[in-house]
Amino acid sequence: MTLRILLTGATGYVGGTTLTTLLARGGDVKITCLVRGNNRAALLRKQLAVATVVVDLDDTEKVKKAAAEADVVINAANADHPTGAQALVDGLEDRLNATGKKCIIVHLSGTGSLADQSKGEPSSGKIYQDLDCADIRLVPVTKVHRSTDLVITSASERGVVKGYVVMPPLIYGLGTGPFSRTSVQIPALIRGTLKLGKAPYMGKGLGMWNGCYVQDLVDLLVILMDDGLSANPQAATGDEGYYFTATDTFQWKQLAAKIGERLHAKGAIATAEPYSVNEEDEIAAVFGPSQWSAMAYASHSLSKPIKAYKLGWKPKTAGIFDSIDAEYDAVIEEGKENAPKVHVDAIDGLWKAKL
Repeated sequence: MTLRILLTGATGYVGGTTLTTLLARGGDVKITCLVRGNNRAALLRKQLAVATVVVDLDDTEKVKKAAAEADVVINAANADHPTGAQALVDGLEDRLNATGKKCIIVHLSGTGSLADQSKGEPSSGKIYQDLDCADIRLVPVTKVHRSTDLVITSASERGVVKGYVVMPPLIYGLGTGPFSRTSVQIPALIRGTLKLGKAPYMGKGLGMWNGCYVQDLVDLLVILMDDGLSANPQAATGDEGYYFTATDTFQWKQLAAKIGERLHAKGAIATAEPYSVNEEDEIAAVFGPSQWSAMAYASHSLSKPIKAYKLGWKPKTAGIFDSIDAEYDAVIEEGKENAPKVHVDAIDGLWKAKL
């Protein structure tokens, strides 16, 4: 019987990498992508032979209808859109009521919800782990991502879906999707370095974070999907259905120093020495709005994955610092006036594999 997968975020970084990974696996699978733009939807249909629904997550009735036709939803579009997540869950509940089959939703969240407001100062050093999710459940609903996470876990606790919430830290490496191939934080730090002529960090830069290679993250999304579809699933769901993916640990000042070192070696900046940014206007100019930047570039957020390894997850990452050169090249390419909007190599490779 054909497996029906609904994928959100297919034109993005993680979602695009998920799409190419699923297509490369082959099998009796129908993939439908929720896409906001008609042009990108048409390209996906023509070049990759996937179905598309042109819709915004705010159009909850249309999103719900699309989910009601799926066996699996992989939600990689927006970790802070609870109404869209609720529409996906409602659609899967409709499918349960119509068929008696409990379906799967794998939701992409993030460890930003665990971050403190240390702003570059030393912090408590707390490390969350996912074998017992009690500490995760104590994170206030006001924190980033939490309200959307709770839509998934609550529905799973009610028994209407098998719900998994995957919480990656900083994601690095080049994606393999046909559109967006870069993440947020490292490319932003590279752009800030090129703008200032030196690699920036906020305050003392002593906050610690984790990293995860994008393909390793996607591999876990697929593992959870496969486990949920199996006759004897092992992966926890509901209130215990949180999964970390951290493989690297770094301090923000350390990351800035490595970026400075690599860009200086390329002749892109005059000094390898990192630079502390402290003034509010300079922070906003380099990192963006202060509330977001303090969380994304100066906080402390450490997590330890346990359950993923128990499910057979085997990260293949070479390490976060080894990704800097490739991400620098991608940032430069994206900044060119004639930069490609579609990565034809990914499409051609997958298309040939399907023949």
